[in-house]
Amino acid sequence: MSAWFQPLRRDHRSQQWAQRAKDERTRQCVEALSLLQRYIDRDLAPSELEEFERHLDSCRGCEAETRLYLDIKRSLAERKGFVDRAASSRLRQFAMGLRDWD
Repeated sequence: MSAWFQPLRRDHRSQQWAQRAKDERTRQCVEALSLLQRYIDRDLAPSELEEFERHLDSCRGCEAETRLYLDIKRSLAERKGFVDRAASSRLRQFAMGLRDWD
């Protein structure tokens, strides 16, 4: 078999690079998600908004989480009548736990 068809081997350097890239992505996600509530409330400065949206364009996980929270907010805004305070409290506690996720 020619060298062209041989499987790529991962050496130590490529593994280190992959880990650094993963760590950097995690750091970027934590920073982006710390802005999530202010994004939903439309309370970001223009530079923060640009940075946040750029991250969403490159990160499917954060994009999905942001979409989920926007859907929840829209659903709650459309709901008429009684709001279950216990459910609202649980949702708020869940969101606060995500903020402290790092």
